[in-house]
Amino acid sequence: MIGAKMGVRKPGFACNFSSIKTLSKRALVRNPSLASHLKPGQSLQLEEDKEPLVESRRKRAQLTAEQIHVELDRLCKGAPDQDAQAALRDLRQ
Repeated sequence: MIGAKMGVRKPGFACNFSSIKTLSKRALVRNPSLASHLKPGQSLQLEEDKEPLVESRRKRAQLTAEQIHVELDRLCKGAPDQDAQAALRDLRQ
């Protein structure tokens, strides 16, 4: 690697990087599973007559543990306290 020997650092990848696959109408009609198996962050460009149609699957947000706990507290606000052990005992009977 010439750049590594010269002390040049490689730039990191951006977290919003997405890949685009180009597909014709004919290929989509023959194999529709190509569009259904898009991973988060990928896009599919369907070649049309004038303008290409782009279908995207957005990326999932990565939540931290603190964000998850805040969201759970917000959802459970005003709910009565639950006793899990009592519920398990009730199910066993």
